[in-house]
Amino acid sequence: MDGKLLTLILLILLPAALIGVTIAYFGSNPLAIVGLFVVMIAGSFYLLSYTEAFVSE
Repeated sequence: MDGKLLTLILLILLPAALIGVTIAYFGSNPLAIVGLFVVMIAGSFYLLSYTEAFVSE
């Protein structure tokens, strides 16, 4: 249960932290924001596949 809760917290906090850091560092650069969303989508699929493998074990 603790592992699942930790994974859920990471799924919520990691994208929020990435958005905050990217906006603070790059300002409103559209290319940086688009790149961030691409990384977030790829990372979300990776985390979801990892979570499914973790839950199924």
